[in-house]
Amino acid sequence: MRKQPKHPKTRVVLLLLLVSAVLAASVFLVPLADGGQEPPADATGKAAQNFMRAAQKQRAEVVFPRDYASAEDDLKRARFEMNLQLSALWGTRDFARPTRLMDQAQASAFDLFWDAAEHQRETRAMAEQAIADAAGSLAESHRVAKMSLPEAYIHAKLAAAEQKLHEARSCQADCRYDEALEAALRSRKESSVASSRSRQILARFDDPHSLNQWQTWVTQAIAYSKRTGGAAFVVIKERHRLDAYRGGRLVRSVPVDLGANFVSQKVHAGDRATPEGFYHITQKKGYGSTKYNLALLLDYPNSEDRHRFSQAKERGELTRRTSIGGLIEIHGDGGRGYDWTDGCVSPSDEDMKLLYNMATVGTPVAIVGSDGTEGPVRSMLREQGDRLL
Repeated sequence: MRKQPKHPKTRVVLLLLLVSAVLAASVFLVPLADGGQEPPADATGKAAQNFMRAAQKQRAEVVFPRDYASAEDDLKRARFEMNLQLSALWGTRDFARPTRLMDQAQASAFDLFWDAAEHQRETRAMAEQAIADAAGSLAESHRVAKMSLPEAYIHAKLAAAEQKLHEARSCQADCRYDEALEAALRSRKESSVASSRSRQILARFDDPHSLNQWQTWVTQAIAYSKRTGGAAFVVIKERHRLDAYRGGRLVRSVPVDLGANFVSQKVHAGDRATPEGFYHITQKKGYGSTKYNLALLLDYPNSEDRHRFSQAKERGELTRRTSIGGLIEIHGDGGRGYDWTDGCVSPSDEDMKLLYNMATVGTPVAIVGSDGTEGPVRSMLREQGDRLL
Protein backbone atom coordinates (compact mmCIF):
# COMPACT_ATOMS: atom_id res chain seq x y z
CA MET A 1 0.00 0.00 0.00
CA ARG A 2 1.10 3.58 -0.90
CA LYS A 3 2.03 5.59 2.05
CA GLN A 4 -0.36 8.50 2.66
CA PRO A 5 1.20 12.05 2.67
CA LYS A 6 1.55 13.61 5.94
CA HIS A 7 -0.24 16.86 6.74
CA PRO A 8 -2.67 17.16 3.74
CA LYS A 9 -4.25 20.28 5.12
CA THR A 10 -0.94 22.06 4.98
CA ARG A 11 -0.74 21.49 1.26
CA VAL A 12 -4.20 22.93 0.74
CA VAL A 13 -3.32 25.98 2.71
CA LEU A 14 -0.13 26.41 0.75
CA LEU A 15 -2.06 26.07 -2.49
CA LEU A 16 -4.55 28.69 -1.41
CA LEU A 17 -1.75 31.02 -0.44
CA LEU A 18 -0.18 30.56 -3.83
CA VAL A 19 -3.43 31.34 -5.62
CA SER A 20 -3.96 34.40 -3.43
CA ALA A 21 -0.48 35.60 -4.21
CA VAL A 22 -1.13 35.26 -7.93
CA LEU A 23 -4.40 37.15 -7.60
CA ALA A 24 -2.75 39.85 -5.51
CA ALA A 25 -0.05 40.17 -8.10
CA SER A 26 -2.67 40.54 -10.84
CA VAL A 27 -4.56 43.16 -8.83
CA PHE A 28 -1.71 45.20 -7.43
CA LEU A 29 1.44 44.40 -9.33
CA VAL A 30 0.05 44.39 -12.88
CA PRO A 31 -1.73 47.78 -12.55
CA LEU A 32 1.37 49.09 -10.90
CA ALA A 33 3.43 47.89 -13.82
CA ASP A 34 1.20 49.51 -16.48
CA GLY A 35 0.56 52.70 -14.42
CA GLY A 36 -3.21 52.32 -14.38
CA GLN A 37 -3.42 53.29 -10.75
CA GLU A 38 -1.62 56.58 -11.26
CA PRO A 39 -3.88 59.67 -11.61
CA PRO A 40 -3.76 61.62 -14.92
CA ALA A 41 -1.40 64.58 -15.27
CA ASP A 42 -4.18 67.16 -14.86
CA ALA A 43 -6.15 65.47 -12.12
CA THR A 44 -7.26 68.79 -10.59
CA GLY A 45 -8.49 70.33 -13.86
CA LYS A 46 -6.03 73.22 -13.94
CA ALA A 47 -6.30 73.63 -17.70
CA ALA A 48 -10.09 73.85 -17.56
CA GLN A 49 -9.86 76.25 -14.64
CA ASN A 50 -7.45 78.49 -16.57
CA PHE A 51 -9.88 78.64 -19.50
CA MET A 52 -12.69 79.49 -17.07
CA ARG A 53 -10.64 82.37 -15.64
CA ALA A 54 -9.86 83.58 -19.15
CA ALA A 55 -13.57 83.40 -19.96
CA GLN A 56 -14.35 85.44 -16.84
CA LYS A 57 -12.02 88.18 -18.08
CA GLN A 58 -14.06 88.21 -21.27
CA ARG A 59 -17.23 88.68 -19.16
CA ALA A 60 -18.58 85.25 -20.14
CA GLU A 61 -20.44 85.08 -16.82
CA VAL A 62 -22.51 88.10 -17.93
CA VAL A 63 -22.60 87.56 -21.68
CA PHE A 64 -23.30 83.80 -21.67
CA PRO A 65 -24.59 83.03 -18.14
CA ARG A 66 -26.11 79.64 -19.04
CA ASP A 67 -23.02 78.42 -20.88
CA TYR A 68 -20.84 79.65 -18.03
CA ALA A 69 -22.93 77.78 -15.45
CA SER A 70 -22.87 74.64 -17.62
CA ALA A 71 -19.06 74.79 -17.96
CA GLU A 72 -18.73 75.22 -14.21
CA ASP A 73 -20.96 72.17 -13.63
CA ASP A 74 -18.87 70.11 -16.06
CA LEU A 75 -15.70 70.95 -14.17
CA LYS A 76 -17.27 70.24 -10.79
CA ARG A 77 -18.55 66.85 -12.00
CA ALA A 78 -15.16 65.90 -13.43
CA ARG A 79 -13.38 66.87 -10.22
CA PHE A 80 -15.90 64.92 -8.15
CA GLU A 81 -15.36 61.77 -10.21
CA MET A 82 -11.62 62.28 -10.10
CA ASN A 83 -11.63 62.61 -6.31
CA LEU A 84 -13.65 59.40 -6.00
CA GLN A 85 -10.96 57.48 -7.84
CA LEU A 86 -8.15 59.16 -5.96
CA SER A 87 -9.71 58.04 -2.68
CA ALA A 88 -10.26 54.45 -3.88
CA LEU A 89 -8.00 51.55 -2.82
CA TRP A 90 -4.90 50.97 -4.84
CA GLY A 91 -5.63 48.51 -7.54
CA THR A 92 -9.34 49.40 -7.66
CA ARG A 93 -8.92 52.79 -9.26
CA ASP A 94 -10.32 53.53 -12.71
CA PHE A 95 -9.47 56.98 -14.10
CA ALA A 96 -11.02 56.42 -17.52
CA ARG A 97 -14.36 58.09 -16.74
CA PRO A 98 -13.01 61.08 -14.74
CA THR A 99 -10.35 61.62 -17.42
CA ARG A 100 -13.03 61.69 -20.10
CA LEU A 101 -15.15 64.09 -18.01
CA MET A 102 -12.14 66.31 -17.38
CA ASP A 103 -11.43 66.47 -21.12
CA GLN A 104 -15.06 67.44 -21.72
CA ALA A 105 -14.86 70.12 -19.01
CA GLN A 106 -11.71 71.51 -20.57
CA ALA A 107 -13.35 71.58 -24.00
CA SER A 108 -16.45 73.32 -22.61
CA ALA A 109 -14.32 75.92 -20.82
CA PHE A 110 -12.27 76.57 -23.95
CA ASP A 111 -15.38 76.96 -26.12
CA LEU A 112 -16.83 79.34 -23.56
CA PHE A 113 -13.66 81.42 -23.54
CA TRP A 114 -13.48 81.49 -27.33
CA ASP A 115 -17.13 82.48 -27.77
CA ALA A 116 -16.86 85.18 -25.09
CA ALA A 117 -13.66 86.58 -26.58
CA GLU A 118 -15.21 86.65 -30.04
CA HIS A 119 -18.33 88.30 -28.67
CA GLN A 120 -16.20 90.93 -26.92
CA ARG A 121 -14.30 91.67 -30.13
CA GLU A 122 -17.48 92.09 -32.12
CA THR A 123 -19.29 94.06 -29.43
CA ARG A 124 -16.29 96.30 -28.86
CA ALA A 125 -16.33 97.37 -32.50
CA MET A 126 -20.09 97.91 -32.38
CA ALA A 127 -19.83 99.89 -29.14
CA GLU A 128 -17.05 102.10 -30.48
CA GLN A 129 -19.10 102.90 -33.57
CA ALA A 130 -22.26 103.47 -31.53
CA ILE A 131 -20.44 105.84 -29.18
CA ALA A 132 -19.02 107.79 -32.11
CA ASP A 133 -22.49 107.98 -33.69
CA ALA A 134 -24.06 109.03 -30.38
CA ALA A 135 -21.48 111.77 -29.89
CA GLY A 136 -22.08 113.07 -33.41
CA SER A 137 -25.85 112.91 -32.98
CA LEU A 138 -25.64 114.77 -29.68
CA ALA A 139 -23.44 117.50 -31.15
CA GLU A 140 -25.85 117.93 -34.04
CA SER A 141 -28.84 117.97 -31.69
CA HIS A 142 -27.20 120.70 -29.63
CA ARG A 143 -26.62 122.71 -32.82
CA VAL A 144 -30.25 122.38 -33.89
CA ALA A 145 -31.52 123.03 -30.36
CA LYS A 146 -29.42 126.16 -30.04
CA MET A 147 -31.02 127.48 -33.21
CA SER A 148 -34.53 126.63 -32.03
CA LEU A 149 -34.23 128.11 -28.52
CA PRO A 150 -34.88 124.78 -26.75
CA GLU A 151 -37.79 124.36 -24.39
CA ALA A 152 -37.61 122.42 -21.12
CA TYR A 153 -38.51 119.15 -22.85
CA ILE A 154 -35.61 119.49 -25.28
CA HIS A 155 -33.23 120.42 -22.47
CA ALA A 156 -34.28 117.29 -20.56
CA LYS A 157 -33.72 115.02 -23.56
CA LEU A 158 -30.31 116.52 -24.27
CA ALA A 159 -29.33 116.09 -20.63
CA ALA A 160 -30.41 112.44 -20.74
CA ALA A 161 -28.40 111.93 -23.93
CA GLU A 162 -25.33 113.48 -22.28
CA GLN A 163 -25.69 111.22 -19.24
CA LYS A 164 -26.07 108.06 -21.33
CA LEU A 165 -23.09 108.98 -23.50
CA HIS A 166 -20.98 109.44 -20.37
CA GLU A 167 -22.20 106.06 -19.13
CA ALA A 168 -21.32 104.45 -22.46
CA ARG A 169 -17.78 105.82 -22.36
CA SER A 170 -17.35 104.67 -18.76
CA CYS A 171 -18.51 101.14 -19.64
CA GLN A 172 -16.21 101.14 -22.64
CA ALA A 173 -13.25 101.99 -20.42
CA ASP A 174 -14.17 99.04 -18.17
CA CYS A 175 -14.44 96.70 -21.20
CA ARG A 176 -18.18 96.31 -20.55
CA TYR A 177 -18.95 96.59 -24.23
CA ASP A 178 -22.50 95.24 -24.13
CA GLU A 179 -23.47 97.87 -21.58
CA ALA A 180 -21.52 100.51 -23.50
CA LEU A 181 -23.40 99.64 -26.67
CA GLU A 182 -26.77 99.76 -24.93
CA ALA A 183 -26.01 103.12 -23.31
CA ALA A 184 -24.72 104.60 -26.58
CA LEU A 185 -27.85 103.53 -28.45
CA ARG A 186 -29.98 105.04 -25.70
CA SER A 187 -28.01 108.28 -25.89
CA ARG A 188 -28.59 108.52 -29.60
CA LYS A 189 -32.29 107.86 -29.15
CA GLU A 190 -32.62 110.67 -26.59
CA SER A 191 -30.71 113.14 -28.75
CA SER A 192 -32.78 112.16 -31.79
CA VAL A 193 -35.97 112.92 -29.87
CA ALA A 194 -34.57 116.32 -28.91
CA SER A 195 -33.51 117.00 -32.48
CA SER A 196 -36.91 115.97 -33.81
CA ARG A 197 -38.66 118.39 -31.46
CA SER A 198 -36.27 121.18 -32.44
CA ARG A 199 -37.00 120.55 -36.11
CA GLN A 200 -40.73 120.77 -35.38
CA ILE A 201 -40.18 124.23 -33.89
CA LEU A 202 -38.08 125.34 -36.85
CA ALA A 203 -40.27 123.73 -39.52
CA ARG A 204 -42.30 126.92 -39.91
CA PHE A 205 -39.29 128.52 -41.63
CA ASP A 206 -39.74 126.06 -44.47
CA ASP A 207 -43.53 125.98 -44.48
CA PRO A 208 -44.93 126.96 -47.93
CA HIS A 209 -47.89 128.86 -46.46
CA SER A 210 -45.65 130.89 -44.16
CA LEU A 211 -43.13 131.56 -46.92
CA ASN A 212 -45.91 132.80 -49.19
CA GLN A 213 -47.25 135.13 -46.48
CA TRP A 214 -43.80 136.48 -45.68
CA GLN A 215 -43.06 137.11 -49.34
CA THR A 216 -46.33 139.03 -49.63
CA TRP A 217 -45.30 141.39 -46.80
CA VAL A 218 -41.84 141.91 -48.31
CA THR A 219 -43.36 142.67 -51.71
CA GLN A 220 -45.77 145.18 -50.15
CA ALA A 221 -42.98 147.02 -48.34
CA ILE A 222 -40.74 147.26 -51.42
CA ALA A 223 -43.69 148.28 -53.62
CA TYR A 224 -44.53 151.09 -51.17
CA SER A 225 -40.94 152.30 -51.28
CA LYS A 226 -40.88 152.20 -55.07
CA ARG A 227 -44.25 153.92 -55.39
CA THR A 228 -43.52 156.74 -52.95
CA GLY A 229 -39.78 157.01 -53.33
CA GLY A 230 -39.55 156.77 -49.54
CA ALA A 231 -38.00 154.28 -47.16
CA ALA A 232 -39.13 150.79 -46.28
CA PHE A 233 -37.53 148.26 -43.95
CA VAL A 234 -37.54 144.46 -44.22
CA VAL A 235 -36.40 142.44 -41.20
CA ILE A 236 -35.43 138.83 -42.01
CA LYS A 237 -35.36 137.00 -38.70
CA GLU A 238 -33.66 133.88 -40.00
CA ARG A 239 -30.70 135.93 -41.23
CA HIS A 240 -30.73 138.46 -38.36
CA ARG A 241 -30.68 141.17 -40.98
CA LEU A 242 -32.55 144.39 -41.71
CA ASP A 243 -32.71 145.51 -45.35
CA ALA A 244 -33.33 149.21 -45.90
CA TYR A 245 -34.97 150.28 -49.19
CA ARG A 246 -35.38 153.70 -50.75
CA GLY A 247 -37.27 154.22 -53.98
CA GLY A 248 -37.72 150.46 -54.23
CA ARG A 249 -33.97 149.83 -54.24
CA LEU A 250 -31.90 148.14 -51.52
CA VAL A 251 -29.55 150.75 -50.09
CA ARG A 252 -28.27 149.10 -46.94
CA SER A 253 -28.32 145.79 -45.07
CA VAL A 254 -27.43 145.78 -41.37
CA PRO A 255 -27.14 142.97 -38.81
CA VAL A 256 -29.63 143.04 -35.95
CA ASP A 257 -30.23 141.35 -32.62
CA LEU A 258 -33.72 140.00 -32.02
CA GLY A 259 -35.92 138.73 -29.22
CA ALA A 260 -34.41 135.91 -27.19
CA ASN A 261 -37.15 133.67 -28.63
CA PHE A 262 -36.63 134.87 -32.17
CA VAL A 263 -37.67 131.59 -33.85
CA SER A 264 -41.27 131.96 -32.71
CA GLN A 265 -44.07 134.23 -33.81
CA LYS A 266 -45.00 136.67 -31.05
CA VAL A 267 -48.30 135.82 -29.39
CA HIS A 268 -48.34 137.55 -26.02
CA ALA A 269 -46.41 139.76 -23.65
CA GLY A 270 -43.39 138.11 -22.08
CA ASP A 271 -42.82 135.42 -24.73
CA ARG A 272 -39.70 137.35 -25.87
CA ALA A 273 -40.53 136.62 -29.50
CA THR A 274 -40.06 139.14 -32.29
CA PRO A 275 -43.41 139.60 -34.08
CA GLU A 276 -43.88 138.80 -37.75
CA GLY A 277 -46.15 140.93 -39.85
CA PHE A 278 -46.58 144.12 -41.85
CA TYR A 279 -46.15 147.14 -39.56
CA HIS A 280 -45.62 150.87 -39.71
CA ILE A 281 -43.50 153.25 -37.70
CA THR A 282 -45.75 155.29 -35.43
CA GLN A 283 -43.17 157.32 -33.50
CA LYS A 284 -39.53 158.37 -33.74
CA LYS A 285 -37.78 158.56 -30.36
CA GLY A 286 -34.65 160.69 -30.29
CA TYR A 287 -31.89 161.01 -27.74
CA GLY A 288 -33.29 161.36 -24.24
CA SER A 289 -36.61 159.74 -25.18
CA THR A 290 -35.38 156.14 -24.96
CA LYS A 291 -32.75 154.27 -22.99
CA TYR A 292 -31.56 152.78 -26.27
CA ASN A 293 -30.36 156.16 -27.66
CA LEU A 294 -32.61 156.07 -30.73
CA ALA A 295 -35.78 154.09 -31.39
CA LEU A 296 -38.56 153.66 -33.95
CA LEU A 297 -41.85 152.49 -32.41
CA LEU A 298 -43.97 150.04 -34.44
CA ASP A 299 -47.74 149.62 -34.46
CA TYR A 300 -47.65 146.18 -32.85
CA PRO A 301 -50.14 144.67 -32.20
CA ASN A 302 -51.98 145.04 -35.50
CA SER A 303 -55.31 143.40 -36.35
CA GLU A 304 -53.70 140.07 -37.30
CA ASP A 305 -51.77 139.99 -34.04
CA ARG A 306 -54.96 140.60 -32.05
CA HIS A 307 -56.76 137.85 -33.91
CA ARG A 308 -53.93 135.39 -33.24
CA PHE A 309 -53.92 136.37 -29.58
CA SER A 310 -57.69 135.88 -29.27
CA GLN A 311 -57.49 132.43 -30.86
CA ALA A 312 -54.74 131.37 -28.44
CA LYS A 313 -56.93 132.44 -25.53
CA GLU A 314 -59.94 130.59 -26.91
CA ARG A 315 -57.84 127.41 -27.18
CA GLY A 316 -56.89 127.79 -23.53
CA GLU A 317 -53.21 128.29 -24.31
CA LEU A 318 -53.07 131.57 -22.34
CA THR A 319 -54.31 132.55 -18.92
CA ARG A 320 -56.99 135.18 -18.46
CA ARG A 321 -54.43 137.62 -17.09
CA THR A 322 -52.02 137.26 -20.05
CA SER A 323 -51.84 140.40 -22.21
CA ILE A 324 -50.91 140.77 -25.85
CA GLY A 325 -48.01 143.10 -25.12
CA GLY A 326 -46.69 146.07 -27.05
CA LEU A 327 -43.83 148.58 -27.26
CA ILE A 328 -42.08 146.74 -30.08
CA GLU A 329 -39.35 148.96 -31.52
CA ILE A 330 -36.38 149.11 -33.79
CA HIS A 331 -33.83 150.54 -31.37
CA GLY A 332 -30.11 150.97 -30.81
CA ASP A 333 -27.70 149.39 -28.34
CA GLY A 334 -27.58 146.24 -30.47
CA GLY A 335 -24.82 144.63 -32.44
CA ARG A 336 -24.02 142.29 -29.55
CA GLY A 337 -24.06 139.19 -31.71
CA TYR A 338 -26.75 137.36 -29.76
CA ASP A 339 -30.50 137.67 -29.25
CA TRP A 340 -31.31 139.47 -26.02
CA THR A 341 -34.29 141.77 -26.50
CA ASP A 342 -37.87 141.16 -25.36
CA GLY A 343 -39.02 141.12 -28.99
CA CYS A 344 -37.54 144.30 -30.44
CA VAL A 345 -35.17 144.61 -33.41
CA SER A 346 -31.81 146.03 -32.34
CA PRO A 347 -29.04 147.13 -34.71
CA SER A 348 -25.81 148.76 -33.53
CA ASP A 349 -25.94 152.44 -32.57
CA GLU A 350 -24.10 153.43 -35.75
CA ASP A 351 -26.53 151.55 -38.00
CA MET A 352 -29.44 152.85 -35.96
CA LYS A 353 -28.49 156.43 -36.82
CA LEU A 354 -28.80 155.61 -40.52
CA LEU A 355 -32.18 153.92 -40.09
CA TYR A 356 -33.46 156.69 -37.85
CA ASN A 357 -32.56 159.34 -40.45
CA MET A 358 -34.15 157.33 -43.28
CA ALA A 359 -37.43 156.63 -41.48
CA THR A 360 -40.51 158.77 -41.12
CA VAL A 361 -43.76 158.17 -39.29
CA GLY A 362 -45.67 155.78 -41.55
CA THR A 363 -42.60 153.99 -42.96
CA PRO A 364 -43.57 150.33 -43.54
CA VAL A 365 -41.66 147.58 -41.78
CA ALA A 366 -42.09 143.98 -42.89
CA ILE A 367 -40.82 141.48 -40.34
CA VAL A 368 -40.60 137.95 -41.74
CA GLY A 369 -39.21 134.62 -40.63
CA SER A 370 -37.43 133.96 -43.92
CA ASP A 371 -37.09 135.59 -47.33
CA GLY A 372 -37.32 132.19 -49.04
CA THR A 373 -33.62 131.82 -49.74
CA GLU A 374 -31.35 129.24 -48.13
CA GLY A 375 -30.71 130.89 -44.79
CA PRO A 376 -29.12 129.11 -41.82
CA VAL A 377 -32.38 127.65 -40.50
CA ARG A 378 -33.70 126.42 -43.84
CA SER A 379 -30.26 125.10 -44.78
CA MET A 380 -30.06 123.17 -41.52
CA LEU A 381 -33.53 121.71 -42.10
CA ARG A 382 -32.41 120.55 -45.55
CA GLU A 383 -29.32 118.89 -44.08
CA GLN A 384 -31.36 117.19 -41.39
CA GLY A 385 -33.87 115.97 -43.96
CA ASP A 386 -31.12 114.52 -46.14
CA ARG A 387 -29.66 112.62 -43.17
CA LEU A 388 -33.04 111.12 -42.36
CA LEU A 389 -33.54 109.83 -45.91
